[in-house]
Amino acid sequence: MKIFTLLTLLLTLPINFSIVRYNYSYYGDVIHSAPGLSFAQYFNEQSLGVPMNSPEDMVIYDNEIYIIASGSNALIITNDRFELQASLTEFAVSASYHEKLMNSGVALPEGQLEYAPLTLNKPMGLDVKPTGIYIADSGNKRIIKLNHQKEVVDVFSEIDDITFNELDFEPVKITTDSTGRMYVVAKDIIEGIIELDTDGSFNRYTGVNPIQLTPLDIFNRSLMTEEQIAKLPRFLPTSFTNVTMNDENFIYATALPSSNNSENMIQLINPKGVDVLIRNGYHTPKGDIQFVEGMNKYVIDGPSTLTDIAIYKDGIYTVLDQKRSRLFTYDSEGNLLYINGEAGQQSDKFSEGVALGYLNDNLLVLDRRLRTVIVYSHTEFGAKVNQAIYHHERGEFDLAAEKWAEVLVLNTNYEVAYNGIGKFYLRNGQFEEAMEYFNFGHDKYYYSKAFKSYRNQIIKDNFAYIFLGVILIPIGFIVLKEVRKKRGKLK
Repeated sequence: MKIFTLLTLLLTLPINFSIVRYNYSYYGDVIHSAPGLSFAQYFNEQSLGVPMNSPEDMVIYDNEIYIIASGSNALIITNDRFELQASLTEFAVSASYHEKLMNSGVALPEGQLEYAPLTLNKPMGLDVKPTGIYIADSGNKRIIKLNHQKEVVDVFSEIDDITFNELDFEPVKITTDSTGRMYVVAKDIIEGIIELDTDGSFNRYTGVNPIQLTPLDIFNRSLMTEEQIAKLPRFLPTSFTNVTMNDENFIYATALPSSNNSENMIQLINPKGVDVLIRNGYHTPKGDIQFVEGMNKYVIDGPSTLTDIAIYKDGIYTVLDQKRSRLFTYDSEGNLLYINGEAGQQSDKFSEGVALGYLNDNLLVLDRRLRTVIVYSHTEFGAKVNQAIYHHERGEFDLAAEKWAEVLVLNTNYEVAYNGIGKFYLRNGQFEEAMEYFNFGHDKYYYSKAFKSYRNQIIKDNFAYIFLGVILIPIGFIVLKEVRKKRGKLK
C-alpha cells in the first residue's frame, strides 16, 4: 500500500503542481481550487536603472518599497508606482552619532572635521519603522540604524552574551517593535531570536524552536546509559529564516524544517516568547502538505522551505516557499485560503523568492536570482474570500455568509466557505442547516457544537411532551401492575 501511494505521488505531483490551481482537502488530497492572486506587473534593475545585485530583503513602509541589495551593497527605495527614489551606497553620520563617537573617544581622521560616511558589506536584512531604518550589515558584523533622512544615528556590533565569546555576531534578518527594540536572526545561532534593547544591549533569546522526539526515541533513550546517549546524533533546534512584527508587537517567524519536526516552521511569538499561532485548520500551516520524501531528481522532494512571511489584514498572512516558488495564504485560524506562484524565468513567475511584502492590496515578491519584484493582485475569488473574512472578523456574520456563498459559485470545492456559512447558521440558531454545512466542510468541532445545540433545541421545544411522558409512563406501569394483581385475585 505504501509503495502504491508513493508511486501515485510521483505521477500526480508534477501534474498537480505544474499549474498552480490547487488546495488541500480535509483528507490531505490535492484538489482543484481557483487562484487567489494573479500576476499584475513587475519591475527590476533595468526598469529602475540601478544595479540590484543579489537583493536579499524588502520592506514596504509608508507606500515606499525598501530593498537591500547584498551584491550591490545598496539600499534601494522606490515609490508605490515603482519609480526609483534613491539608491544609497553610503550613509552620512548624523550630528547625534557624531557627538556619540566624539564622547566615546573615536578619533577623527587626520585633517578632517567629520567622520567618514558608513558603507555596507553584504547586507542581508532590513526593517523600516517610525523609529528608524535598521540594516543587518552582515559582512561588517553589525546593525546600522538610520533616521528617515538616511543618516546614521547608531551602530550595534558588540553583543554582551556568552554565545558571542566564540562566535561572531553576524545579523541576517531583523525586525523591530513599536519602541525600537530589535529582534535579530543571526548566523549559526540556534538558541532563538536575539532580542536587543533600543541601545543595543542584549536582553534575551526568544521563540526557541522546539525539538520533538518520537515516543520510540524517548523510550530508547530511557534504556541507555549517559555514555550511550552522548554518542547519539544531537537533535538541535533549526534556525529561523525570517522575522516580521505585527501591530501588537507579536513576531511572525519562519524557520527551516528539521529532520524530526516540520510542524513549527511558522510561528507567532508573543512578548513572553511563546508561540501562540492558531492551528485550527485541517492541516498545520507549513506550506505544502503532500510531498515525496527523497525519491528522485525529477521531483522536488521534501517539505517547503519557507523564507519570509507577510502580514495582510484581518489576520491573513502569506508565506513564501523558496523551494517550489509557492505562496501560501492563511487566515488567523490557520485555514489555508489559497496557493499561488510558479517557478520560472518568465515575467509572471519567480525562481528564487527571498522576501514578501503587501503594498496595500497587492503582494510583492522579491526574486534574488532574476533581480526582479513581481507584483500580484487579488483575483475575484481571492477578493471575495478576503471580504468574507473581513466581515467575519467584525461580527457581520450575515454579510460574511453572503460572500462565502459567492465564493462557492466560483469554487464548489472550497470547504472553508461551507464552514463560514455554517458558522452564520449556528449563530443564527438554525442548527440543522449549520450541521449540514459543517458536514460539507468536514468541521467536526463546529458540527458537534451545532448538534449539541440542535439536540437541546429539540428537548426545549418538546419539553412538555417529554415531561408528561416521564410522569405518565411510570404511572401507566403502576396502573398496569395493579390491574394484573386484581385479575390474578379474581382467578
